[in-house]
Amino acid sequence: MLYKYYICTKQNQNYLKMRTKLLIFAAALFASIGCSTSQEFVQPLPANTIIPQPNEIVAAEGEFEINAMTSLCYDAELEGVANYLLKYLPLSHKGEQEENCIKLSLDDDLAAEAYELEIDSEGISIEGGGYGGVFNGVQSLLQMVPAVYLESAKLPLKVCCVEIKDAPRFEYRGAHLDVARTYMPVADIKRYIDLMAMHKLNKFHLHLTDDEGWRIEIKSHPEFALEGGFRGGDAKVWPRYSKFDERWGGYYTHEELRDIVAYAAERNIEVIPEIDLPGHSRALAQICPDILCNYTPDKESWGGRDLRNAWCVAKESNYALVEDIIREVAEIFPSEYIHIGGDEVALALGYHIWSKCPDCTALMRKHGYTSYMQLQDIFTERVAGILERYGKKPAVWNEAIEGGRLDKDTKVYGWKNVKVCKESVDRGYATVVMPGGYFYFDSRQSEHEKGQKWAGHFDAKKVATFNFVDQGFTEENMKHVWGISTAFWSELYIDNNPESHHYIDYMCFPRFCVASEIAWRGQCRWEEFYPSLLAHYERLSNMGVSYRLESPSVKVENGKIVVTAAEKNQTLYYTDKFTGKTERYTKPLDSHLASQVSFHAEYRTGRSADIALDAYYKTKRPKMTVTTSLPLRKRNSLKDIEAYNIVHTSRTAHAGDWLEYRFAEPVKSRRITFATGHPHLNRAILEFAYVEASYDGENFEQVGRLHLGALAFEPKSEVHALRVVADGPSDAEPKVVILPLHIE
Repeated sequence: MLYKYYICTKQNQNYLKMRTKLLIFAAALFASIGCSTSQEFVQPLPANTIIPQPNEIVAAEGEFEINAMTSLCYDAELEGVANYLLKYLPLSHKGEQEENCIKLSLDDDLAAEAYELEIDSEGISIEGGGYGGVFNGVQSLLQMVPAVYLESAKLPLKVCCVEIKDAPRFEYRGAHLDVARTYMPVADIKRYIDLMAMHKLNKFHLHLTDDEGWRIEIKSHPEFALEGGFRGGDAKVWPRYSKFDERWGGYYTHEELRDIVAYAAERNIEVIPEIDLPGHSRALAQICPDILCNYTPDKESWGGRDLRNAWCVAKESNYALVEDIIREVAEIFPSEYIHIGGDEVALALGYHIWSKCPDCTALMRKHGYTSYMQLQDIFTERVAGILERYGKKPAVWNEAIEGGRLDKDTKVYGWKNVKVCKESVDRGYATVVMPGGYFYFDSRQSEHEKGQKWAGHFDAKKVATFNFVDQGFTEENMKHVWGISTAFWSELYIDNNPESHHYIDYMCFPRFCVASEIAWRGQCRWEEFYPSLLAHYERLSNMGVSYRLESPSVKVENGKIVVTAAEKNQTLYYTDKFTGKTERYTKPLDSHLASQVSFHAEYRTGRSADIALDAYYKTKRPKMTVTTSLPLRKRNSLKDIEAYNIVHTSRTAHAGDWLEYRFAEPVKSRRITFATGHPHLNRAILEFAYVEASYDGENFEQVGRLHLGALAFEPKSEVHALRVVADGPSDAEPKVVILPLHIE
C-alpha cells in the first residue's frame, strides 16, 4: 500500500514538506525532553511518528485530553486488549458514555489484523477486524502518547486528532529468539515479547533446543531438562563459548511456558516452539546417547569426546522418543505449527554422520536412495506424521525441503540467503523470508564490532534496503511469502553479560524497528522512516532499551582529529585503548593520537559503535618462524601463521601441545595479543593454556593464562620469542582456530 499523509486544513501537502516538518519536530522533541522535567511542557506526538508507519493517516487540527474521567468501553471479546491498555493508561472508569471515552470494538468488514483509529476532540475510537486488529490500533494510540507519560503513568495527557486506516502487508511478522545457546529468564523473554508487541510483530519463534542446551521440561523424560539444561563445570553437557568452569544454564517448566504463551497471546503474539531435529542435538545426545547411530566414532581428534549431534534415522526407538517429546510440546503450545528444525544436519564434523552408520546405509539401500538428504526426508516425514496425530503441522528450515518430498502444508523458514527463499516459494511452499544477511541480528553491524561474521556486517540502514521487487520476487512468488522474521542467535550472548539486556538490545535495535516496517508495509523507505525513528528513540529510552546509534564521523583536518556526531543531541566520547580511560570529546585532538583513541556517541540509553581512524587498527608484522606440536589441516601450513593468516588445526588440543613464535629481530611493542577461535566467536579455542615470553631468546617466563582463548599482555622489554603451552583440552570442537598475532 502507498503511504498517505494528509493535513485536513491544507490538503495535498507534498511529501518533502511533511518530512521537513517531521525532522524539525523530532529535533524539538529531543530538545524539550533534554531540558524539561515537567509533563506540562511535552507536546503530543503526531501520528506520523508511529513505527511501523500506518498506511493511511488523515491528520486533523485539535487534540483530545485523556483525563481521570475518561472511560474505557470495549466489547467483551476484547477484555485482554483493554487490560493491556490499562497497564499504560491509568483510566479509572469503565462505562458506556459517548463522550470522553476510549472505545474498543470489532468490525466484521475489516480484515482480522486491520484497524481504524479515530481521535477527535470528544473521544477515541479503535475498531478492528479481530482481536489482533484492535490490539494493533491500541499500539498506534500508545505511540501517539509522549513517552514521558507512559513512564510516569500520570493523567491528564493530550493526543493529536487523527484518522488512521491501517492493515499489515504480511500475515507472518515474526521474531526468533534462541534460548538454547544462552539461557534467558522468563522475565527477559517477556520483555522481548513486549518489544515485539510494540512493533506489531505477531509470531514468536522460540528456539528451545540445540547442541548447547535443552531448555524445555519433558515430564516423561525429566533428565532431558534437569541435565541437558546446564553445561560447564560438572554438567554432562560440555561448555561452549564462555562460562567453562561453572555449571550454568536453566530450563522452562510446563507452567512457565504456558505463562509465556498466555502473556504473548494477550499481546496478539503466537508462540511457535522449535525442537531442532534431527541435527543440532548434541546436548540431548550427551544425556541420551542411544539416539545416535550404532558405530564407534573416532574420538582421538576430538579430545576423547563424541561430538556427533544427529539422531539415527534407522532406529525405530527414536521415533517413540520423538513422540514423547511432541506429545508434551503440543499440550503446552496452542500454535498450529511446531518447528522441527532440519538445518545443517549431520555435517558438524566435516563428514556426514549417517555415512558411517551401517543401519542408515542399509536403509538407503532398501529404498534405493543415493543421497543422505533422502534419509532426512524419511525422518522428517515420520515426525510430520507424529505431529499430525497431535493436531499439529511441521515448520522447517530451508534445507529440509531439499529432498523434494515434504508436503506443501509444511511451512519453510528461509535463512541462508535470498536465493533459498526464492527457491522455496518457487516450489509452492509458504515461506518465512529471513535471509541472514538482512535479518540475523546476531550479525556484526560494522567491520570492527562484535557479532557473527558469516552473513557479513550490516546496520539498520542496510536492513532497510531489503525490497522484494529488487530481490527478484515476482507477483507469483509473493503469493507464497508467508511473511518475514528477524532472528537473534545467542552464541555470543553468553560472553556479553547475559544477566543484562544491553547486548541483545544493542544488536537488535534499531534493526528490529526497520524489520517491523518491512513486515507491516512490505518495504522501508529509509529517508521517510528515519525521522520517525529519531522520535521512536524516546520511547525506547523510556523503556530502558539500549539501542545502537549511528556512529560519528572521524577525520583529520589541519593536524587535528575532528569528530562530528550524527545528530546534534548526541554527546561524544573518546577512549584510550592503552589506559582504558574514557573522556568527553569537546574539541579536536592532536593527530598523533590516531593510533590509540576511538570515539563513540551517546544519547540517553543509546550508544554508537566505537569508531577510529585507520591507524588505530594497524599492527606490526615482524618476520618470524613458527613451530608447533599441533597438526594443521591440509590446506594450512606454518607459513600461513608466519604470514599472519588464520589457520585451523586438524584436531583438538591436548595437554602438552605447544606453539612457538620466534622473531627474526627483537620486537618492541606496547601490547601483544594472542587469540584463538573463530573471529568474534569463542568457538574452537584453546581453553586451558598459558603464554610465555622470552626477552633474551633463551629463557621464557609466563606472562599470563588465556581467558576465553585469548591473552593480551604488555611486554616489559623487547620480545625475542613467544610460546603458548596447553595444559588441558581445548573446547568441544574437533579443531583449534589460531588467529594472527596482534602486535601494537
